[in-house]
Amino acid sequence: MEQRGEWCVPFFNGAYRLDKPPLIYWLMALSFRIFGVNELGARAPSIFLSALLCLLVFFIGRSLFGLRAGAIASFSLATSLQILIHGRLAVADMPMIVSVALAQWAILRLLEGGKGPWFWILWIALGIGFLAKGPIAWAVPLVTLLLWRLFLWRHPIRWRRLHLLAGSTVMIGIVSLWAIPALLATRGAFWTQGIGEHVFRRGVEAFDGRPHFWGYYLVSSLVSLFPWSAFLGWVVLSLRENFSFRSSFLLAWFLAPFLLFTPYATQLPHYLLPGFPAFFLLLGQAATKTRPRSLGTAVFWSIWGVGLLGGSFAVWATFVRAWDPSYHALRLALWAVGGVFLSLCLLALVAKTVLFGDASSSPRDRPFRIFPFLALGIPVLALAGAFWLLGSSLRTVEPALSLRGFWKDLPGNTVYVAAGYTEPSLVFYSRRQWVLESDESPSGLAFARTEPACFLRLRREIPLKDGFRWLFSGHLPERDLSSASSPHSESDDSWLPAGYVEGFDSARFSWVILELRLRPGAATMPPASGSGVSGEMVTHPK
Repeated sequence: MEQRGEWCVPFFNGAYRLDKPPLIYWLMALSFRIFGVNELGARAPSIFLSALLCLLVFFIGRSLFGLRAGAIASFSLATSLQILIHGRLAVADMPMIVSVALAQWAILRLLEGGKGPWFWILWIALGIGFLAKGPIAWAVPLVTLLLWRLFLWRHPIRWRRLHLLAGSTVMIGIVSLWAIPALLATRGAFWTQGIGEHVFRRGVEAFDGRPHFWGYYLVSSLVSLFPWSAFLGWVVLSLRENFSFRSSFLLAWFLAPFLLFTPYATQLPHYLLPGFPAFFLLLGQAATKTRPRSLGTAVFWSIWGVGLLGGSFAVWATFVRAWDPSYHALRLALWAVGGVFLSLCLLALVAKTVLFGDASSSPRDRPFRIFPFLALGIPVLALAGAFWLLGSSLRTVEPALSLRGFWKDLPGNTVYVAAGYTEPSLVFYSRRQWVLESDESPSGLAFARTEPACFLRLRREIPLKDGFRWLFSGHLPERDLSSASSPHSESDDSWLPAGYVEGFDSARFSWVILELRLRPGAATMPPASGSGVSGEMVTHPK
């Protein structure tokens, strides 16, 4: 988009990218101008918006339940597993989540009698939310209101305070400023593909091919919210003791993504993120107004114990299994995963004492003290170290990163083709346009050209389930490539073998082995050494 000077329709790798509206790309463009075209520039919008979300949750919690509740809600949100992961990814979710949280707060304030700016905050936030990730930004507040009014809070509500007609005009007007030019520029393709393919079709067909599991989000939410999911018992008790206009609205907000996405065919854990701020606000209320009870304690130790077991198993596997040298970086990564979970378990123990251990006779009057919060810094520092080790170890086996030194020495007119491996990271790290084909046998058109060419093909993929099988059984996955066929004749002298590159594809959660070939004219430099690139073809790797 920067190169074309055209900002209405997302454009990437030589074609329109109609998966999402353009807000995240606009933010990245601004970030690139500040930090340069690099990883920090791509990730900075999500990082900044994650911090903004935590600040927003603090202000919401303080306004609803007091200073202590706001501080606890903000801190727990910032240190939950899914936010720690997703809050630094170069994806479109964080601007949408911030918009939804702001809109939900405005809805609550308007229904409580708020006036003036809350009308504009609500409808502008909904318009911006659509520009971030489409109709989900409208669906979550709508389902929240329906669930809240029909099932959780069956009392008369003054809907007129929302000014639905005037507000909808503002919201649609904001979206139309972008949507009408985008639809005209793509001749309606943004609707048929952006909404039809990536919203409706994903609802009836899983894009990742996985079977639909009705209990998926009940399980994944406990992991995504960890370690704070261990305090679910306290949240339930708090709702029973302090069920009100506000707490019932927050409960509906938290449950809305469950209702939306449980029947949805495509299942991904971060789909629940728009409802997470509500859970942490309820957690802040629970820490402020609920005494420790046996139910809360039982739920805590059950979920905490599972997290401790998972973290301990990850660390145990790094010591007792014989690791192939090719997977050494994954050994460090698995150790780091164990460190993340053990650090979160330690954080939960400290929080249980500091935040939920006050057995005073008047929990509503618990003061906010800054010094107990300082004790939470120790597990937070351990958590930061574990995440640093995880990221640094995975970077050493990222295929696109491993090949950066190889690509930079190829001629400028080289044609780049990837078959079976279509990750956008190839484009980002090489700074070159690629022909990306999902089929492992590329089309003849890519090879009929006369320019020098670089061909990258997926030869072997070891999925995550095979990794788990090895962790439990000790049997390494098969790595023999001799049975893999080539899309062109092995005796064809126009193509020169350049080796294999192996690495961990974090998008697919699998270990991939990629074949690298060059066509004369492109093979003017030797293959890059190290970084998982073999300088000669290995027919039967051991």
